[in-house]
Amino acid sequence: MAKKDLSKRVITAAICLAIFIPILVFSSEVPLILVSLIGIMALIANNEICGCVGVKKSLYMLLPTYAFTAASVVFSAIFALTDNIGFDLFAMIIFGILFLYVFFMFAASMLSNGGVRFSQVGEVVAVTVYIVIGFLSMIFLRYNTGDVGGYNFMLIFMGVWFTDSAAYFIGRAFGKKKLIEDVSPNKTVAGAVGGLFGGVLGYAIYALILQLAYGIKVNYIYLVVLALIVAVVDQIGDLIASFIKREHNLKDYGKLFPGHGGVMDRLDSALAVAPVILFLLYFTKLTVFTL
Repeated sequence: MAKKDLSKRVITAAICLAIFIPILVFSSEVPLILVSLIGIMALIANNEICGCVGVKKSLYMLLPTYAFTAASVVFSAIFALTDNIGFDLFAMIIFGILFLYVFFMFAASMLSNGGVRFSQVGEVVAVTVYIVIGFLSMIFLRYNTGDVGGYNFMLIFMGVWFTDSAAYFIGRAFGKKKLIEDVSPNKTVAGAVGGLFGGVLGYAIYALILQLAYGIKVNYIYLVVLALIVAVVDQIGDLIASFIKREHNLKDYGKLFPGHGGVMDRLDSALAVAPVILFLLYFTKLTVFTL
């Protein structure tokens, strides 16, 4: 990587952290800011997917995708932050919104007289739903996993950052055998294994800091199990996003983050990891952190 590109990546990362950290710190007092940021990122990610698939100029493809994404975020925020919508009603609303979106997109493709292929619509719908689930899981992790929601929310990014960093550096140092060269030529088996160790080490460091600095109780056995699962899902999520790009001969999904690409380039792994963490923490009722 050229020094100029590396400098651009570092500067972009520093700016993003400078914006993200205050939002996270005040996410309890002013949850609307974090939810709005997540909603904006979801809209941009789906816009990138529409561009990737080649339907960005088709408003009857683009606008329903925006509407589905925005409506899902709004109703999820209402459910997560208030007591105005019970789970049963929320599930019915989301189910209804999803059906209307899929039905409209399929019908629009059918009526387009070949303007948009059904395969394109199917890809947009599938990836859009995947993206929305990922971002909604971030909202629920932050606001629906109790008093430790903020710590649980950071498990997403700690897992991604440490897994990806370890995979990159260990892969560069020791990687010889390619992992899946046709999908991502730079990823190696050594890097993938290193990512597993990096994920566990990262979670352990994060948990130890919380324990020593804030007196948080940590279930280290469950933490290690969670770290291993997250590290695997993280790398698969990254490969899935790379596979979609290669299918469409793209280097990056977008240019929002100089040196990094678009939202999908930066959050591809996080979108895969967030639902997994939510399921393991929320639906199993097992806890990593306790006040």
